[in-house]
Amino acid sequence: MKILLAIIFIGLAWNGFAQTHTLSGDVFSKVGSPLASGSAVLLSPSDSTMQAFGISNKQGHFDIKNIKKGDYVLQISFIGFETLHRKITIPVPENNLGAIILKSKPVDIQEVTVVREYVPISLRNDTVEFNAAAFKLKPDAVTEDLLKKLPGVEVDRAGNIKAMGEDVKKLFVDGKDFFGNDPKVATKNVPADAIDKVQFYDRKSEEAMFTGIDDGSRQKVVNLKLREDKKNGVFGSLMAGGGTGNHWQGNAKAYRFSDKMQLAALGMGNNVNQSGFSFGDYLNFGGGMGNMSSGGGSAQIRISSNGNFPINFGEPVAGLNSSGAGGANFSYSKSPNNRVFISYLGKGSTKELEQTTKSWNYTSDKSFLQDESLSESDKNNGHTFNFGLRNRIDSTKNIVIDGNISLTNGDNSRLSENTSTENSELVNFLDNNSSNHSNRISGNTDGSYIKKFRNDKSIFKLTGNLSVSREAAKNLIDTQTGLYNNNVLSENKINKFQNNNSDFLNWSAGTSLLQKLGNGIYLKPEILIGSDVESLSRSQGFPQQNNFVVDSLSPEFQKRYAWFRPKISLIRNMTKTKLTLGIELEDGNVANTLNNKSLGNRNYVNYLPFASWDYEYQPGRRVAAGFSSSVNVPSVTQLLPVGNNLNPLAIYYGNPNLKPETQQRINLHWFVFDQFSFTSFVATLSGTTTKNKINWDRTINQNLSFVNTLTNVRNDSRINGNFDFSTPIRKLGIKVHVNFDEGWNKGLNLINKQEMKIPISPTGAH
Repeated sequence: MKILLAIIFIGLAWNGFAQTHTLSGDVFSKVGSPLASGSAVLLSPSDSTMQAFGISNKQGHFDIKNIKKGDYVLQISFIGFETLHRKITIPVPENNLGAIILKSKPVDIQEVTVVREYVPISLRNDTVEFNAAAFKLKPDAVTEDLLKKLPGVEVDRAGNIKAMGEDVKKLFVDGKDFFGNDPKVATKNVPADAIDKVQFYDRKSEEAMFTGIDDGSRQKVVNLKLREDKKNGVFGSLMAGGGTGNHWQGNAKAYRFSDKMQLAALGMGNNVNQSGFSFGDYLNFGGGMGNMSSGGGSAQIRISSNGNFPINFGEPVAGLNSSGAGGANFSYSKSPNNRVFISYLGKGSTKELEQTTKSWNYTSDKSFLQDESLSESDKNNGHTFNFGLRNRIDSTKNIVIDGNISLTNGDNSRLSENTSTENSELVNFLDNNSSNHSNRISGNTDGSYIKKFRNDKSIFKLTGNLSVSREAAKNLIDTQTGLYNNNVLSENKINKFQNNNSDFLNWSAGTSLLQKLGNGIYLKPEILIGSDVESLSRSQGFPQQNNFVVDSLSPEFQKRYAWFRPKISLIRNMTKTKLTLGIELEDGNVANTLNNKSLGNRNYVNYLPFASWDYEYQPGRRVAAGFSSSVNVPSVTQLLPVGNNLNPLAIYYGNPNLKPETQQRINLHWFVFDQFSFTSFVATLSGTTTKNKINWDRTINQNLSFVNTLTNVRNDSRINGNFDFSTPIRKLGIKVHVNFDEGWNKGLNLINKQEMKIPISPTGAH
């Protein structure tokens, strides 16, 4: 490893001291107007791949830096003008080409087609477009390998994409949805040689694109334009391999694309800790209360070189994993604004894990150490269907429908040994042998209907949403507990089962009327209604006693929350500035029942103001501020008053008297992207206050066992700051990414009925 690092740094140093050159010039039209955002590119004469580039500024001036000595083809392009090609040898006298005049070529700015011409990069309005053929790749490269080569684009080790300083959350293939909402399914599977162009742009919401009224919603997306020869016939790939230690992996991919139809089928399998199509495809089979954290911070500096270093940038996984996955995607477009799509992803995995953990615990007057050793075996399977409809009925009516259905099941067995020591003296131990089997089915669908009238001055909208889920989990637990009191050991062995059946039903409906009041000024009243119903049926007892059920530990519990939300917004949209002011009222009623007996109703009324402001003071430079309010209603597991004693040393109780949390959040955002150097800078600062914060009231007994009860505490305050900087160092052929993230928290914990304050102080380290 030391030798490898030495070689890397010697290579970097050699590149750093190697002599390079700069080429400058000025681009004008025939009438002498400077052409801003034109691309000046040096191409390899042998294969026309891009070697170096520059972008012209407002004065038409460009600089191409860090050029190695040699022969090139200079290419200068600008939308609406003929592309200039010129053979050139570096260095040139005085490193300056002087004024360069481009000839006009009238075109439709909205639809530009370049035939038989390598233009590696072009800027059109808010779209940055790369020509895939201008970047040299290995023969079996996938789209992710191509993205790593593009200036201003970063791909992290998990496959997440950041372009022009912003996270990419959506990917299209020829403008159409591909395998749901996870871009990594496409980037890790679609072959790079099928791509003609890669486009990055800020996509407006479906509603804004139809109505023409900007609602301020933006999402950085990537669109993969396919080569024309890949739209005829079927193409794909097949790979299989094996190695030492009985390791193996393989995958198969097949694609069929046309102007109206997209069809893709994928399959893979391996036992070398590789996930399926992407990390996002892993389905969560876990449960429980979750963790209550007090905040955190981190700082990191990462230097990458377009993925060429021999480092495994796959997702980090624990244990030894074998997995298989398969999927299919179908999309049909009758016209650009009328399409249907459906996709399926199936996945199965097994995991074997051996793990040890140490943790320190503190009370007001002492501390103690807990050790755990774990041996775990896990098997999971999941199936997900995504579907959608886009139907532009006519120029005034539009329908949008999206939905998904998921089926999952999991089997888990674990053997753990836990000990607690105080001053090196053993206080208790717990040996646990457990198994869990779970099945879950869930579905969600939402839709909207929009009608424009009065010459688009009024927009009427209907929305609806339905979410359902059902989960059954069976737990079998065999525990041996040991407690020491004055060096006297007291042991207890218990074999028990706990079966949980959970149901969830949520529906909501709403209507709004957006009314234009003046130039860029709109008033939007809305009304929404909805209901959440959560049910938990638990059966707990002893399998060795003919499955005897303990009634006091086997509740039937249900939570119903019905709400009514009127809302009004005042919107002002100008070319560079967007301002929204509004207030929402939430009138909600919570009703809990335990074993068919009412625990009472509680009514809550909250006023929730909100505001947002966005100012793009020049292209690629934006500041924004926002204020929002929200209500968090406790879940059924947080409200359940019956104790969960699966772990006899850590017993958990919910609290039916919990009040909803109310939260106010303010955030500031400063974004800078320099399209000439592909340098990005993002700074964010946010602050949150939470009233009636839900937290643990923990009692620690003399034998160091816990009794944990949820309760509301006074206000909890948090401040979070983030700084993100990224720039390429072309001379060294690397990208530098610096990220700082810091959090502060002032809150309250209850330990042995004493308030333990969390002071305002950094909770993370630099």
